[in-house]
Formats: sequence, structure tokens, C-alpha cells
Amino acid sequence: MNAIPMQQPAMETLTLCPVCRQKTRLTVELCPHCGAERQFGPTKREVLTGTGLGMLAAPSISTLLLPVSIWTGVFMVAGALGGFFVAHSRHGGDRWLKRA
Repeated sequence: MNAIPMQQPAMETLTLCPVCRQKTRLTVELCPHCGAERQFGPTKREVLTGTGLGMLAAPSISTLLLPVSIWTGVFMVAGALGGFFVAHSRHGGDRWLKRA
């Protein structure tokens, strides 16, 4: 019996992995060659970093302008929310991250 040759996918369904430049399917979430993973949105680390920096930076700037008061806490909450939204807008798209 003749072995049936394995069909190759159509070229329209192939793309190159941005990390290792090997051919992968267009819909793949994990590169079979290098292990890079498609990430949608920020990672937990990026969210925590953005929130923490906002929570520290806004009250620090406010204490230069105003003495420490209840407004310092308000600026801390506003900075945390701002850092959270900046992290989500900065890393809002999809991207490929190499697994460690």
C-alpha cells in the first residue's frame, strides 16, 4: 500500500513566530518550536508594577506641594487607579512572550 503523504497547510494559514521565526499556524497560542506564548493584555507583574508605581509616585509629588494630610491618601488611591489603567492601556494588545 502507498502511504498517503501528509498535507501541508495552505500558505494563508501560516505565519512566522515573532520570537524564533519558524513557521506556525495563524491561530496558534503557543509556538511548538521555541515555546513562546501569545499574551493578551498585561501580565500580573506588569499590573502590580504599574499600580505600585502610581501608588507611590502620586503621593510623593503631592507631598512636595501640600503637607501630609487626607489629600495624600486621596492622591494615593488616584495614583493606584492611574497606574492600573496605564498598565492596561500600555500592554492592551496581543504580543508574544518567551517563556522563562
